[in-house]
Amino acid sequence: MLQPCSSFRSLLACLALFATVNSFAGTAYADPEPATAVPLPEVFTRDVAVSWALQNNPELATLRQQHGIAAAAVVIARTYPFNPLLENRVQDSSGPVSAGITNRVPLEHLLLWEVELRGQGKYRRQAAAAALSRTDWEIAFQEAALAVHVIRAFDAVLYRREKLALIESTINLEHQSVLRLTELRKAGKLLQPDLILARTEEEDARGQTGTGRTNLSIAESELRRGLGVVGGSLSVQGTLIKPEQPWQADTLIPVALERRPDLHARQAALAEAEASVRLAIADRYGNPTLGPAYTYDPTRVHEIGGQLNIPLPLFNTHRGEIKQREAERDRVRLELQQTDVAIRQDIFAALDRLRNGREWASKYEKEILPHLETALKDMQSLFEQSQADVLRVVDVLRKLIRARDVYLDALWEVSQAQADLAAALGDPSLASAP
Repeated sequence: MLQPCSSFRSLLACLALFATVNSFAGTAYADPEPATAVPLPEVFTRDVAVSWALQNNPELATLRQQHGIAAAAVVIARTYPFNPLLENRVQDSSGPVSAGITNRVPLEHLLLWEVELRGQGKYRRQAAAAALSRTDWEIAFQEAALAVHVIRAFDAVLYRREKLALIESTINLEHQSVLRLTELRKAGKLLQPDLILARTEEEDARGQTGTGRTNLSIAESELRRGLGVVGGSLSVQGTLIKPEQPWQADTLIPVALERRPDLHARQAALAEAEASVRLAIADRYGNPTLGPAYTYDPTRVHEIGGQLNIPLPLFNTHRGEIKQREAERDRVRLELQQTDVAIRQDIFAALDRLRNGREWASKYEKEILPHLETALKDMQSLFEQSQADVLRVVDVLRKLIRARDVYLDALWEVSQAQADLAAALGDPSLASAP
């Protein structure tokens, strides 16, 4: 305890002590040195992005520390929880001569040890081992979730980049149309309202540039967050078009039940809860305390024996604690059933979304886009033969551009459906192109 400073010399000593304490505190609580920045890859593909995120995402690195905590709990469970208690009594003995007191300092020594007799250590080790397994599966689940999230963010960057490129292509086409219509207007072959309409279409296309760039910036920020990257430019390489696979729910459900880390985490949590119930039942009557006892009484008589303390469970048999552990076990069992049902639902929902997305994309890829491209060629041929005006050519061209935009939406829907299926199956590779 620090004493108040009562003189000038003691005041200087107090100030020096205060400065020393502050210097140590400043050293203890100083900000950590920044980690050395890891150079970014020149090009990010899906696989490179996922690998980078699993290695450098700070949130995941923090979560992985739970393994060390759970492993330390296993060490604690393997250690016997009770240390021996040494009790010593030294007394002063006095009284009349008739009492026969020949030893003025009687002694009493007890060495007591609380002993578990109902296998509590076994149940404690089972619970700790199950908790370690649950922690590892939860970490694996977060790793798989992060991988799928990074793939979604990666595809979002590709999608927004293609959207922006389509907007810029539309602006260029609209500008070329305006130039051509301006020449026709000068030649007297076009009315002024048609030229004004074409210019408004060009301005409308230019107005979409800001939205496209903003959406691309948001997608890149989300990808950086998943990668654990601060600032810097990301060079992303890939395509939204992925090969089709003949997936069936009957085939994927058994695989998902085997692979999903969160299901294994629930199973480990159930084993942990059952071990906790058995431990609570074993502890309901308490533990006896026993050990040797030695007494040296006032008459110089040495007494050596043993002492046994047994708790009497008359008023508290820990029924509340047992019921609490049983309720927790029942809750975990229901959570396990809920996860099983959710996995099956996720697979059916992902396959249904994937099927609809593929039909949507296939219709545009095989029917709508080829028909519009053919119509554009035919209209351009008619225009060269002076059988169609330029406005009809521009109209077909705009419909083709809108169809390409919708086709990008369909590809984006397919990529998201594949990501849903990968998350449902617990296998991020399903959402990545080979």
